[in-house]
Amino acid sequence: MKRTGVFLAALAMSAISAAPAFAANVYETLKSNPQFSTLTKIIEANDLKFRYTEGSITVFAPTDEALANQPGGIDDLLAGDNPSNKENARALLLYSIVSGRHVPARLEGKVTEATTLQRGKVKIDGTKSPIHYGSEKFGSNVSGEAIEASNGVIIPVDALAIPVFEDETPKAESSAQ
Repeated sequence: MKRTGVFLAALAMSAISAAPAFAANVYETLKSNPQFSTLTKIIEANDLKFRYTEGSITVFAPTDEALANQPGGIDDLLAGDNPSNKENARALLLYSIVSGRHVPARLEGKVTEATTLQRGKVKIDGTKSPIHYGSEKFGSNVSGEAIEASNGVIIPVDALAIPVFEDETPKAESSAQ
């Protein structure tokens, strides 16, 4: 009986040591990584921390260097007290998160369409090197190694991607007179 207890204890210890090294969720992983300190400030200023802790997600995360070079700056993204700024910042942040775990190795060599947490579609072009996220003009490029977290994947990118919406001009109605 004592041998069974020792065996079970040893089995439990080996299971603990075999647990994945990425026990923290996406938000905690971003917060603990110095290259994403500005991004985590933006997330906190706009009350979106919970979006990075739930579900299976992939975040195309702009690094501090990328945000420092963002055209127009990021001051509006940090101004969480202004409702208009907050709404815009949330839209941009949710556009950079897609459902599911997407690792670069599975994205390479093909074009993938994914659903963002903003509820729109985004193109991930793995036929380019580096992999490109979003539109040609306002998208971003993968700029580092993917980082695993308990609920997803963080892929560093060189810019904060901005969604582009197709403008559809309504057809003129013909008037039969």
